[in-house]
Amino acid sequence: MRLLHIDENLLDVQIEGINDLWYIENIIHSGDSILTAVRRRTEKQEDMARSKETERVTVIVTLQIEKVEFQAFSNRLRILGLVTSGPDEILGEHQSAILKPGDFLKILKKSWNQSERKMLQESTEESSRTTAIFVAADDDEANLYLLRPYGIQSVGHIDSGKSGKYFDSSYSDESYFHQIAESIRPMLSGGVPINILGPGFARDHIAEYLKQLAYFSGAAILTHPSSRTDEQAIYEYLGSEEARKSMESTRLSMEKSTIDSFMKALKSGGLATYGFDQVHAAIDSGAVATLLVSEEKARDQKYREIIDKAIRMGTKISILSSHSDPGIILKGFGGVSAILRYAIS
Repeated sequence: MRLLHIDENLLDVQIEGINDLWYIENIIHSGDSILTAVRRRTEKQEDMARSKETERVTVIVTLQIEKVEFQAFSNRLRILGLVTSGPDEILGEHQSAILKPGDFLKILKKSWNQSERKMLQESTEESSRTTAIFVAADDDEANLYLLRPYGIQSVGHIDSGKSGKYFDSSYSDESYFHQIAESIRPMLSGGVPINILGPGFARDHIAEYLKQLAYFSGAAILTHPSSRTDEQAIYEYLGSEEARKSMESTRLSMEKSTIDSFMKALKSGGLATYGFDQVHAAIDSGAVATLLVSEEKARDQKYREIIDKAIRMGTKISILSSHSDPGIILKGFGGVSAILRYAIS
């Protein structure tokens, strides 16, 4: 995210990548306002009933935010609000704004809390590019994924045609590997590694094929064993010591490490707790080493207050994406949990 201007109540940004949309969702909340361009129909409602074709024009409006919706991996953020400034004829009406990479946006906030400041800082530090490319494959199929700060994005599926309902008598390794290479090629970006996962020898053969192609010459192509060829193969890899060493700075890897630490502390007895009341009490006693909060709860005023209190007490804060497996696990514990410095009664 490119910061154009920031002061106590105004944030002026350009959205550079789809990761920024996720960060914006976690920076703004109901009651804040945005200044942005929207598309409006020129006809009134009664005119629209008589004609299916209506012209749209671009207008600049200020919306007082009522709802924010990030559709995972849709490359769009939808904000619904009340028009407080703009053309006179639409003042006081409800309007939605659809944000996408490349758009400019002014965010007007009455106040900032610590979790929002943390998200803003993180958004400027993390690259909006893909963190890694993953191919989970065997002899029958290949699934392609992009690893982003907020989760894993599925971007393709290739059937080899070797067996099953897709059986093709003209099958060859060459054609299968070529399809994989051509699918990965548009995703290539400087410094982004290609990780090939899967059981058997297919992953090694795919890697060897890619390394022979000129346009993959500058890419780091790595192979890792896994028992699966779906998204879970990536989580299987992220849980390995090898992944922790090579990807320790990525958000998803840190989320998995944090949730694993919480589960380990919970099983050991007395060194973890969960649920709003229990975590709040642990923070008050100074026993919380790491506070884990889901992104939905982090937007709730009640939870933002305990985040701010925890930060003032020197507690490490980890806000987990709802689009990742670690975030889904945390949701099962009420959306808030804590790893403790010591057991409390």
